[in-house]
Amino acid sequence: RLKLAVPPPPLLLVRVIVHTSIAEYPCTGREQLSGEDETAIALVAATAVALLALHVPTLSGAFAPISHHRQAAAVIVHATSGNGEADTSTSRSAATRSGTDKKVTAEHDETWQQFAAATTISTPKLSIRAPLPDERGKGGVYAAEPISALEIVGRIPRSLIITARDAPKRAVLAAAEASNISWLTELTAAALVALHPAVDSDSDSDQSSVDDNKKAAMDVISAKQSWVQSWQDGGWATNSADLGPPDAQFGPKCVTGSLVSTGSDNDHNIYAKFRFPCHPVIHRAGIGLAFLTGAEEDECREALVRRGKTYRSMRDALLGLVAVPSERKGSMRERRAWDVADAMSRVLSRVTTVQLPDLEDGRSGGSGEVPTPAIVPLHERLGHCTDERGENVKVISSDDGGEILLLATRDIEKGEEIVRDYNAAPRIDGDATNGALRLLLQFGLPPSAWPSSMQ
Repeated sequence: RLKLAVPPPPLLLVRVIVHTSIAEYPCTGREQLSGEDETAIALVAATAVALLALHVPTLSGAFAPISHHRQAAAVIVHATSGNGEADTSTSRSAATRSGTDKKVTAEHDETWQQFAAATTISTPKLSIRAPLPDERGKGGVYAAEPISALEIVGRIPRSLIITARDAPKRAVLAAAEASNISWLTELTAAALVALHPAVDSDSDSDQSSVDDNKKAAMDVISAKQSWVQSWQDGGWATNSADLGPPDAQFGPKCVTGSLVSTGSDNDHNIYAKFRFPCHPVIHRAGIGLAFLTGAEEDECREALVRRGKTYRSMRDALLGLVAVPSERKGSMRERRAWDVADAMSRVLSRVTTVQLPDLEDGRSGGSGEVPTPAIVPLHERLGHCTDERGENVKVISSDDGGEILLLATRDIEKGEEIVRDYNAAPRIDGDATNGALRLLLQFGLPPSAWPSSMQ
């Protein structure tokens, strides 16, 4: 009679529950059980649930063990800070935002400095360090001196950003073959072409708007490639370690490449006979995601299924854009497919919308500005705004369209973190998630980056 909101337990626990509640109490109705009998059954069930909790997913490097109380989901595991000391803070406090935290004074990100110098990105009033492990790729950008409202704090060449409008022809053609063409399909194709540029640049349009200078064009292509290669973090479970210990049942050892690429569009029918609503790994992940975010299990599961269907709608069309797949165990086709899944997840976690000058070739009307999904260097790695003031910068296009500007939306104090509002980013088609669920699933943002009301 007990209905447990957990995935099918290990066989041993099934036997324990069956033996205790049925074999020893072979009755047909609750009214035939004594108070002691009900207590015994409840105790066995509670023990089973406690043991099963050890198999619920954890967020690698950001969450305490899931077997703790649900509030532990907001606790940061001891992460090494820039000076080698352990940082056990539970959230980004106001002190962090105002610049009194030691994270502000960490060493500069040398990789970023070299990239910016090679591509003429200008950020004279910003201090930039590498994100810390518990930040999952988001954060580390601070005001090095006071910044006034509407002041330009960053200039990024338009040729460096990734958009479907500026994508090479082969990216456009590949995306057009997808079963469901969307902004995400087109942007993922553009990101894959940036990661795997054509060997013979003369045979493709990878040189984009700088064809008049081949050397400069190749420098831009090389710079964009190195930038995209640096993307490691993505949405939740891009890294299978997010799903818990390697030996967990229906955990990391059971994924096919990654959680995004696990399963099929027919899973509901395949696993219905086992009383699963979807693939067992997705089902278990949905339970863990609900535990971490406080959202409903059905909502979490549906969000994971929707993400998987979106990936499969573009997978076959984009396989050819992966020139050299990453090294992992699997066939060449499987590895290419997994790279497409990873690229889609990383694009989703970084995307924003930029108002770009309209093209005047007849495709977009030739006037005004067009909201365009894009990934902009530096902006894609900013922290998330967690207080009522909202983001303190936004991205806009220069008048001539040659640069993307990082513009201060209000006065920014020295040492204050530069943040954006990830809630304003484009969504997967049909996605209606909000709050902690969306921040974690789409952007990979840990509880330390959630507003205090969500923690």
